[in-house]
Amino acid sequence: MPSPGEDVQAWSTTAATNANSDPLINWAEGQPRASVNNSARSQMAAHAKDIRLHNGSIVTGGTANAQTFTSGIGYTGAVPTGLRVLLKVGVTNTGATTLSMDSISPVAIKDQLGNDIGPGALTIGQYVELIYDGTNWILISQSGGGTLPQCGRLQIASATALSFVPFNGDRIKIAGILYPIPAAGITGLGNTGIYLNGVAAQNLAANTLYYVYAFLNAGVITGDFSTTGHATSATAGNIGTEIKSGDDSRSLIGMIYTSGSSGFVNAQGTRYVMSWFNRRNIAFGGTSTSGVAISSGSLVELTSAARAYFVAWADEALGFSLSGAELGDAVGALLTTAVMLDGVALYQAPAHVTTANYLMPVGSSGNGNVTEGLHYLTPAGAVSAANGTFYISVNGILRG
Repeated sequence: MPSPGEDVQAWSTTAATNANSDPLINWAEGQPRASVNNSARSQMAAHAKDIRLHNGSIVTGGTANAQTFTSGIGYTGAVPTGLRVLLKVGVTNTGATTLSMDSISPVAIKDQLGNDIGPGALTIGQYVELIYDGTNWILISQSGGGTLPQCGRLQIASATALSFVPFNGDRIKIAGILYPIPAAGITGLGNTGIYLNGVAAQNLAANTLYYVYAFLNAGVITGDFSTTGHATSATAGNIGTEIKSGDDSRSLIGMIYTSGSSGFVNAQGTRYVMSWFNRRNIAFGGTSTSGVAISSGSLVELTSAARAYFVAWADEALGFSLSGAELGDAVGALLTTAVMLDGVALYQAPAHVTTANYLMPVGSSGNGNVTEGLHYLTPAGAVSAANGTFYISVNGILRG
């Protein structure tokens, strides 16, 4: 593509080749004296035009998803590879977008991973920086692009749908770019016909732990369920974002465990939906053992029916408690209660010496850390002689 002139993109880093590299600037050896002032003025104009391309004074026009701008240089044919511009956005985009400079054929705008940009990647009044890589305009920065937001919250909408809607703001960072979370929430958060491990039109399996990620699908923020865990991105432009391990195109928004019917549930005894963003205290608990009698001298789970299931993040502590009443058949027998985590004693309450058939209150609490994933709390008991009868339940507090 011949240069239109007064164009620093046409200049060479080798001084000797710049004699006539710009058609409007003559620095040839032995040039006529009369050409010096014209060349100097054109060189000043070239610098001024280049400054405008980088100072944000050029405002985009066109329509939301077919934007335009005028360089002031008058390029024709094709955009010079490596051209870098800082533009002020004149209209907010609503999906995949093209950009046309100087009436040259429109060129797609992509993020740094090669994806179409999503709605709001170009927001009116903001400044965006782009570079042409020879094929596409690459969005390399935008106003606020370096800020990692804590917006949105994953929650249950029904037995067959989750929702991720704006909360504490309406932005999510994906592949280094901030995108607005639609007011109605992102798509693809049902339990059938969804993206699963990056594959479309899949169904969730029953009794399975999934991480929930957000990604750009043809410019639309979409959910992707995955059995692959998460990691903190170290990729430039996306540093600090929690992503699908090894995949910057997927930003973590939550974790769920499906029910036996492959659906979603978040009840008192089955807290199976946890949000990554905007976590809050969530209470959960099991039912009472309702008079279960045992004769074991060592701690045993009283009944699996009293379990309280939950999923938990690894970076959050778990609070738990045990309460109720107990009685023993034999005078002087020791009654012991405990909270079990996944069948292993987590916390043991002080033992009580029984008065035969006398119902005694029992209660204790504690806290601790758990590994990430699915767990359950359950009440346990023991009796040193004869039988013990227990009317106790376990409860907990977690964040998600």
